[in-house]
Amino acid sequence: MALEDEIVAKRREIRTDSYPMSISEWISMYEKEEIDIHPEFQRFFRWTEAQKTNLIESILLGIPIPPIFVSQRKDGVWDVVDGLQRLSTIYQFTGILKDEDGKRVPPLILEGTKYLPSLAKKRWAEPDDSVNTIGAEHRLLIKRAKIEASIILRESDATAKYDLFQRLNTGGSQLSPQEVRNCILVMLNTLVQNSIFSELSD
Repeated sequence: MALEDEIVAKRREIRTDSYPMSISEWISMYEKEEIDIHPEFQRFFRWTEAQKTNLIESILLGIPIPPIFVSQRKDGVWDVVDGLQRLSTIYQFTGILKDEDGKRVPPLILEGTKYLPSLAKKRWAEPDDSVNTIGAEHRLLIKRAKIEASIILRESDATAKYDLFQRLNTGGSQLSPQEVRNCILVMLNTLVQNSIFSELSD
């Protein structure tokens, strides 16, 4: 098969879309269970408190955040392929993040940074501690900030999101080979379970 034919054939297997979404929209999707960030991955890798604070600082300073890659399931729910740490940091900071058992994770308390040292000990909202709560104007600034969603549509080949996950998480040497394998196994196991559930529901 000629290169052109191979490219055309493979491009047909992967259908994508992309558009910017406000952090408020990302939060709403999580609260409505319209997005699955796979909290079971947290036992494989985790950001430090400093890394989490740096993300919030970047949002406040208007520094562009890399896209979140998701895969659309048959039920319309988005599976996060790449961006778990970014989203979980935002969800933890706003106090809505849940662990794999469905329990609320303690809200993130920020650290001081080089550019925003006054972020030290700041939280999203603490009614009894207004000194260490970021202002309403800053909460709106965060909620209105946009992060692009890159979506692998459900019409795509079933293995596309796993290929994408492996490429995104090895190119930057973010995970060890074993961690990548573990995460992919979890994702494949989830796919099998969803397929079985879908067949039983039909």
